[in-house]
Amino acid sequence: MDSCVSCGAELGVGRFCLNCGHPIGAPAPAPARPRLAPAPVPVEQQPIAPPVQAADPTPVAPTSPPEVPVEGSTQPPLHSPTQPTVRPPAARRAEPPAPAPARTRPEWDPRDELLPYEEVDEVDLPAVRGHAWLYWIAGAALLVALVLVLLEVLESDDTAVDATAAVDGTASTESSQEAGANEEAAAGQDEAQPPEGVGKRRELAGTVTFDVPGTAPPTQDFDGSLVAYEAGQMGDGDPSTAWRIAGDATGQKITMTLPETAVIHRLGIVNGYAKNVAGVAWYPNNRRILTATWQFADGSAIEQTFAERPGLQMMKVPPVATRTLSITINAVTPPGSGSLGRDYTAISEVSIIGQRAG
Repeated sequence: MDSCVSCGAELGVGRFCLNCGHPIGAPAPAPARPRLAPAPVPVEQQPIAPPVQAADPTPVAPTSPPEVPVEGSTQPPLHSPTQPTVRPPAARRAEPPAPAPARTRPEWDPRDELLPYEEVDEVDLPAVRGHAWLYWIAGAALLVALVLVLLEVLESDDTAVDATAAVDGTASTESSQEAGANEEAAAGQDEAQPPEGVGKRRELAGTVTFDVPGTAPPTQDFDGSLVAYEAGQMGDGDPSTAWRIAGDATGQKITMTLPETAVIHRLGIVNGYAKNVAGVAWYPNNRRILTATWQFADGSAIEQTFAERPGLQMMKVPPVATRTLSITINAVTPPGSGSLGRDYTAISEVSIIGQRAG
């Protein structure tokens, strides 16, 4: 089946006709019966009123004179007087009113209302004679000349103002340049250029001479060997050796002197005793430095904060040329707890990264 049985359109893929929606394979729908018009509603007839009698008088039929009986006769009269039957006259139909006569519009005649052209009075203007037009030309020329003069005056004023402004601007520019030069010179004098070193950056702590406020006496290790805590051990590069001082070293200062002036770039320390022996870590059993202040020969200083870990903790500093520097201990931890706790403040290593001054 190629066409729809309902609308005759060509069928495509699917179960319904794409034109009318009739299911494919279903019989054709029965034709719809035409709808009948509804029966008219009966209308009740209104009773017809009897016609109204005319206002004119009703004609009366003529009557015959009454018969007079003869005396001595007993015979009744042949006719008894009866009233005549009066029939109502037929009602007259009302005649429709005659149509009113159409109103005719009078035709408009322009000659009756408008003024004829020939009756308008024309005003005769006197013709311009002679050289009157020359006055108009002269007036226009004077006006143009006045405008030009005004423009020249305004331009001269603007030029004078611009010249004055240019002179003032030049003077102010020169003064500002002089002020800027003076400020730059003052800034150059106040702020010195950062020092520049010569050669490669290297570790300088091995060449430093340490000046310490005190040193703890040597102790015996677990293997019976004697352990010393000299200041020079802070620059030997071995974190298992240390400088140590008894008690809380808050406020104590260690001074370091280089063999020659150097440009310092980085500083740091191992902020406790980082030695491990026989399964014992001495770092948590001694006091640890929490904060310290580095100071240089020119009076500049910088503070460093440390974490509680047994490693070298470095800090970058602005380049500074110096031969001597110091570190002041600002705060330390309490000593370690338990039988292995020691009330000492120690520094295992100091690191000074710099280069020879130029």
